[in-house]
Amino acid sequence: MKKNIQLFNSNSSRRKFITTVASAVAGTAAFPGISLANSNPIKSMVEPLIGDLKLSMPAGDLSDERLGFIRDMGVEYAQLSAAPGAPTYSPEGRVVQRQNSTDFPNGPWTISDIRRIKDRVESFDLKLGYLMMHDFRNAILGRPGRDQDIENVIKSIRVAGEVGIPILEYNWYALRAMGGYYKIPGRKGIEYAAFDNDRCKDLPVLPDVGEHSAEELWERFEYFLKAVVPVAEEVGVKLSVHPNDPPPPVFRGCAQILGSIEGLKRVIKIVPSPANGITWHTGCMTEMGANAVELIPHFMKNDQINHIHFRNVIVDIPRLKYTEVFIDEGQADMKAAIQALRDNGYPRLLYPDHVPNMDSDVQGSKVGWAYAVGYIKALMKS
Repeated sequence: MKKNIQLFNSNSSRRKFITTVASAVAGTAAFPGISLANSNPIKSMVEPLIGDLKLSMPAGDLSDERLGFIRDMGVEYAQLSAAPGAPTYSPEGRVVQRQNSTDFPNGPWTISDIRRIKDRVESFDLKLGYLMMHDFRNAILGRPGRDQDIENVIKSIRVAGEVGIPILEYNWYALRAMGGYYKIPGRKGIEYAAFDNDRCKDLPVLPDVGEHSAEELWERFEYFLKAVVPVAEEVGVKLSVHPNDPPPPVFRGCAQILGSIEGLKRVIKIVPSPANGITWHTGCMTEMGANAVELIPHFMKNDQINHIHFRNVIVDIPRLKYTEVFIDEGQADMKAAIQALRDNGYPRLLYPDHVPNMDSDVQGSKVGWAYAVGYIKALMKS
């Protein structure tokens, strides 16, 4: 087996959607440049995730070493944030493509590429339950090409349905507040990631990005959701938007509309469908000053928690200053979170997130990941 895989090559739901927007539009007239119809109908291969919550880990570059580690940890599901075209972030906060993703600047995915990734994961007796959606800058920034970006997202959702990927996560960042991050000493001298908005609140607007108000971003987001959620419903894929992290209200003139609990609650109201969900995030929600556990019933009322990031933080000033710490030492009650998720019937993936690096972590944060996974497994069995 090769050491690494080359990832990238050179109608009831429809009626429900139409009812939701009928007061404003008729059928698909609200999206003049977007085709919701599929000229080549597909048979969804998505197997819904049911039963108890499921632990997952990041597959990274899909190397033998990484996939073997996930398997050896006794974790059933792998997830891939470095999917074709998936975003990452520059030091200035720009959303950019990950390395080796240049073939998919705005999508769409192809069945052959996504199936190849899934086959690779399954060759290690793992399941692929999640992919990070490729970026769609024009739709977020309101630029020419918006409808084509959304059309590409629709095509990729259909590909995920045909290949059998149950969860697609995505971000809605004009910019990410990267400028406020720094390192501080943690326990036993381990470095922790921390955020302080004072370090970035006066950074200038980036000319190539511009300023984007909350009103503008919400208008674009609503347009996006009303176009893509019906397709996700049709093919059995669940969409999960990640909160703004870090969550200051504004960064370089760009509103962070998903940096508050109110913003996340607004998302699930735009299209009240289980296909339109959020990433319930113990770290981000605690950063926002909320009790993440108490929010579970609200977001599970219509089954709209579609993914979970599970980490801990210590907050000095909500939304503005905090430290990312080990899973066992922050302000979020992780044991209560596991119980509440079960009590409310959450059946999908739970993902340890932002694991601190230990001094002994000389091979891809293995020690830190093993610590987090072991802790979560203990919580799940308690």
